[in-house]
Amino acid sequence: MLFFISILTFLVCDSGYAQITDSSFFPSMKNINPGVAHLRQHGFIGAELSKRNFKKQHDVTNYGLIGGIKTDVDLQKTTIYRAGKGPGITFEALYDQESGSQVDSSKTSTVSRETTSDAKSTYLGGNIDFKYFGISYAKSKYNFLYKFRAGDVPTLSAHDIDQQLDYTNMKIGTAFRVGFLRVGLYYLNQKSTGDYAYSFYDPSTGNKGSTENYGATTSANGYGVGLGSTFPNFRIETSLEKMSQIKVNISDLYPGELNDTPASSRLSVVGELKFTKIAFGFRARQIKGNFYDLEDIISANLLYKNLTSDDSRLETTFNFGFGISKGFSFSGFYTQSKITTSEVDPISPSSGDKYDATTNATAMGLNLSYVY
Repeated sequence: MLFFISILTFLVCDSGYAQITDSSFFPSMKNINPGVAHLRQHGFIGAELSKRNFKKQHDVTNYGLIGGIKTDVDLQKTTIYRAGKGPGITFEALYDQESGSQVDSSKTSTVSRETTSDAKSTYLGGNIDFKYFGISYAKSKYNFLYKFRAGDVPTLSAHDIDQQLDYTNMKIGTAFRVGFLRVGLYYLNQKSTGDYAYSFYDPSTGNKGSTENYGATTSANGYGVGLGSTFPNFRIETSLEKMSQIKVNISDLYPGELNDTPASSRLSVVGELKFTKIAFGFRARQIKGNFYDLEDIISANLLYKNLTSDDSRLETTFNFGFGISKGFSFSGFYTQSKITTSEVDPISPSSGDKYDATTNATAMGLNLSYVY
């Protein structure tokens, strides 16, 4: 199955990842490849506050549902990022915290249901670039509390699933020049360990009953390769990143359903242009499957976890930044997207029945940095 996502985004000093072969003209742009940190022309320290909202309409027609299932996700993110400047040994560090809620609502001719779940993630990572190669190490905590409720006492059907996972991500990368071309390579290993707590409720009283705990682990490997050219006022880059299947290991006695995440990939093209203190940028990405950066694990799990390796979407970004060379830099961003997919019925995924789903997403934020 192939579906298309059209995302047109205006960003001021985008806080996303984009660089594999060289450092960005935008000081606050984080590097995908830890081996390019020593190429930064300017160091900086900055903070960003942002908010994202996702509205999903899933046209499930089973169970007598009227209007399908509606999902509303609100996320708030705080990011603090510090990066040194080259050309010697260079350090970078990033702290990121995101939290929010997911509200699922549906109705039939006789009853309406609304379920609220909470999600939170924290990320702390750093890297050191020794000029010829760089190493990064990051830890992330992910928590998602899903609350299922259907019916009323004494025929209540209810359970909670509390997911708490600790991720580690390690990369090693390098970047070098071949004539007028710049080449970048990196390899990554990502693992997680954690716990799934499944709590049951007494249907006759609604009181919480027993809780069963299941240990779980995930593991994956990936790599990225990029090719680009950098000139005094212009740079261009293209890159391909791939992630292996993310395997989930959990007890066969676990009462829910957990599936492995299929292999995924991300093909990117980046172009940047600068004039003294002003810079413009463009990025286009074709993403296949659920390829994500560890800081975006909440949206990856809540919105894209059911994608296959054949599912593809196009993402485009436009950047603008002021104060990119020295002193204070103030920026903000606004993002919007619309996604159309065909997804499995979330109430009974084992049935294999798929229904059309449309997700509209918006994001906005403010960034303040000091560039030196």
